[in-house]
Amino acid sequence: MNASVEVREYIRQLRTIGAELPIPLAQRIIAAGESALGDLVAMAIDTTALSGPTPLCYAPLHALRLLGEIGSIDMIAPLSHAPIPATPDRISEQRAAIWDGEVPQMIAKVGPSAHETLVALLDDEHTSNIGHHRVAIALAYMSLAFPDAREAIIATLDARLTTPDSDRNASVALALANMGVEASYARVMAAYKDGHIAKDAVQPSQLRQLLLSRSSARLGCVTHPLGERYAHHPLNPPAAPAGA
Repeated sequence: MNASVEVREYIRQLRTIGAELPIPLAQRIIAAGESALGDLVAMAIDTTALSGPTPLCYAPLHALRLLGEIGSIDMIAPLSHAPIPATPDRISEQRAAIWDGEVPQMIAKVGPSAHETLVALLDDEHTSNIGHHRVAIALAYMSLAFPDAREAIIATLDARLTTPDSDRNASVALALANMGVEASYARVMAAYKDGHIAKDAVQPSQLRQLLLSRSSARLGCVTHPLGERYAHHPLNPPAAPAGA
């Protein structure tokens, strides 16, 4: 389904509005639903724009957040496979960190209907390691956003702790750890001890602390409504005080 000329104009405005997203504009784009998907995905995965000039640099972040509101399975693969943002300077690094952190959250917001798609990406040898990491962490976020899916997600991740790829296994272990899955503690630590988890990707002390925390509160940002997300995670954060 293609976006109408009117909807494309709304999406084009995301390149010009700066760090704040006017709610009326957001509502018009969200109301377009699936018809806005193609243009939003193309904008969201244009990671080179994140290091571009203002206000263009904010467009991928606006598009990404709006995709989370629309929540389509069709956005998952392109977001997972999107190139890693370049970070030529501190400000670009800041925007890239926001983008990297929110991609798994927006994927998670699609909901349990995406579980099969995410599992397919986890198991696909053509999924890059960064794409695999995004998917694994998305499953962790989904477990908090949709608690009824938690047990199925734990089973999916537990079954993939000892694949032949230790880097991918590290992402799975981190997902379980961030979920605070104490029941997986013995399996995760055994996988680490046996060399199934890349030791340069995560430290055992980090896994131990998170797994035994019995808490997934650290994943809570996935539940932020759109306006609250901009309030808690501004795209143009205030500069740190001198000497901080």
